[in-house]
Amino acid sequence: MTGPTGLAARRVTPDLARGLLLALIAVANVHLYLVARPIGYRGYPAGLEGVDRVVAVVQMVLVDGRVYPLFAALVGYGVARLAERAPQPVLRRRGLVLLGIGALHGLLVFPGDIIGAYGLVILLVAPAVAVTGPSTASSRGLLATAAAIAAFGILLSTGQGTPQGTPTVPSIAARTLGQALAAHPEEWLATTLFSALLTAPAVLVGVVIARTGTLDDPAAHRRRLVVWAVAGLGASVLLGLPLALAVAGAWTPGVVAGGFAGAAHTAGGFAGALGLLGVMGLLGSVSWPGRDLIAAAGTWSMTLYLSQSVVFTAVFARFAGDLGAVAGLATASLIGLLTWLAGVLAAGMLARAGHRGPAEVLVRRLTYGRRVS
Repeated sequence: MTGPTGLAARRVTPDLARGLLLALIAVANVHLYLVARPIGYRGYPAGLEGVDRVVAVVQMVLVDGRVYPLFAALVGYGVARLAERAPQPVLRRRGLVLLGIGALHGLLVFPGDIIGAYGLVILLVAPAVAVTGPSTASSRGLLATAAAIAAFGILLSTGQGTPQGTPTVPSIAARTLGQALAAHPEEWLATTLFSALLTAPAVLVGVVIARTGTLDDPAAHRRRLVVWAVAGLGASVLLGLPLALAVAGAWTPGVVAGGFAGAAHTAGGFAGALGLLGVMGLLGSVSWPGRDLIAAAGTWSMTLYLSQSVVFTAVFARFAGDLGAVAGLATASLIGLLTWLAGVLAAGMLARAGHRGPAEVLVRRLTYGRRVS
C-alpha cells in the first residue's frame, strides 16, 4: 500500500474542478439562510421580486440540485484513485472518517452537511470498487446500479414540486444557539440519509469517469468534454426550467404538474452535474489567468467547504448575525461568492507554498493511521 498523493504529483483538472465547485456550493447553500419570509419551492423564499427572481431562475437551472451530484462525482473520482493504491480497509476508513467529520460539522455548525452523506456512500460502494477493479464489465455494472438508484431518487423527488412552507434547515431560524444545537441531530441525520440516496449515483459515475482518464488528460478528451458540457447543460436548463419558473413566481403548478416538475428538476441535476464537469474539464485543458491558483485552492476543498458554513452561520443565522432576516437572494449570493473568493485567495497561496488544509491533513492521518504530510 502506498500513502496519499503528494501535492506536486496531483493532477490539475480535478483540483481545478473542486476549486470552481466551491463557488457553486456557496451559492447553493447561502439561500437556505434566508428564513425570515415564507419558504417556497426548494428552500427559496417565496414572493421573490426584481433581480432576485432572475438570480433564482439562473440558480435553479444551473446550480440548485446540480452542485452536490458534481461534488459527488469528484468524490467518486477520488475513491477510484484511492482504490488503485490502497486495499479495501483503507477505503472503508476513508468513509468512516468522512462520516465522522460530517457528523461534527452537522451537529455543531450546519446540519445541511454533505460530507457525512459521501462518507456513507463510500462505505457502501467500497467493496465493489475495491474488488471488481477497473474492467469494462465492472464499470457497466456500476453505471447500471447508478441508473437504478437515480431512477428511485427521481421518483422520490416528485414531492419537491410543492412549496415547502418551512425552511430546509429549520434550526437556522432558531432564536438561540442552544435551540439550534438541540435541533441539529435530527436534521443532520435526515439530510445525510436523503443526500446519500441522491448523490450515490454520481459517486458511482465518478468512479467510472476516473477509469476513463478523461480528467487526467482533458486535452486528449476535449471532444468528449464538449459533448458533456453541451448535452448536460442543455438538459439541465430544459428540465430545470419548469420548477425554476415556479420558484420565481411566474407559474404555480398543480399537484400533478408540480410532481413532474420536481422529478424533472432532479433528473436535470444529474445531467447538469455532468455538463458542469465537462465545462471544468475544458477549462482545465487550457491555461488562463487564475487557473493554477484556483486549482491550488481545490486541494483545500474540504477545509474551505467547512469554513463557508462557519461564515454563513455567523453572518446569516438568527442566533448570530441575523442578516438572513433582511438580505435578498441576490445580496446573499454575492456574499457567498465573496466568501468563496476570499477562501480561494488565502488557501490558494498557502497551498502553492506547500501547505495542506487542516481538514485534509486530518482526513489523511485518520485514513492511513499514521502521520502523513
